Amino acid sequence: MRRLVVGSGYLGGRVAQLWRESGDDVYATTRGSNAAALAETGLQPVILDVTGGVPEVLPVVDTVLFAVGRDRRSGATMFDVHVTGFRAVLDALRGPAVRVIYTSSTGVYGQDVGEWVDETSVCEPASEAGRACLAAERLLFAHARGNDAVVLRLAGLYGPGRVPHAADITAGKPLAGSEHAYLNLIHVDDAARAVVAAANVRHFSDRTFVVSDGQPQTRGAYAAFLAAHLGVAAPSFEGAASLGKRVRNDRAISALELALRYPSYCEGLTCLVSIN
Repeated sequence: MRRLVVGSGYLGGRVAQLWRESGDDVYATTRGSNAAALAETGLQPVILDVTGGVPEVLPVVDTVLFAVGRDRRSGATMFDVHVTGFRAVLDALRGPAVRVIYTSSTGVYGQDVGEWVDETSVCEPASEAGRACLAAERLLFAHARGNDAVVLRLAGLYGPGRVPHAADITAGKPLAGSEHAYLNLIHVDDAARAVVAAANVRHFSDRTFVVSDGQPQTRGAYAAFLAAHLGVAAPSFEGAASLGKRVRNDRAISALELALRYPSYCEGLTCLVSIN
């Protein structure tokens, strides 16, 4: 199989390596600075900046993953990346049969009093990022390349080198918001495996999936657990905040046949090298 990873960062880089290890030909985009490093890992670099113009011709592939993170240093907005840039990529694809996988966000849900949500819940995002992701989802399904498309609404990614609030907790800083607000997470390795599964499934009855560990806990419980593993005092919280939402992962677990290696942050955080 021939795969194209647009955005070979924290998540996309892992997906690219999983595909490469399975024997696929994998193209990975870069703005140019790490092209040599990608090539050394067996990937085929493609110079591309979705906010600066997409090449008229992209490699002919079977699967495209769009997992571009926003580079705040560039000045580009979320809409620049996830709508304008995404549309340019879709327009530049060649070949008759391409499965496009778009990594969206649970930020498309605006519920904020602790409700449970899933793929059927109303999407009324409150943030710019959530609105951009929802616009990108709609763009994809309306596009000619959307016939075999899959949307993965990811909960907060964590894993090696990315542990939410670890720096502030270590420094003894109070955390903003309510300790009773819910936190929805997914380990980056499980998220990468969800992408691979979405590429391999032949036929879908549904094409939108929430990808989380399905075990939302309060921010207070998470912070206390992390602080204990870091060997520091549990942090305080300050300021009022919404309770957020709790996201279900039943559809992804069933349809993608996804067996999570880290079924909650307890297992995921404990296994991280930086936490002892």
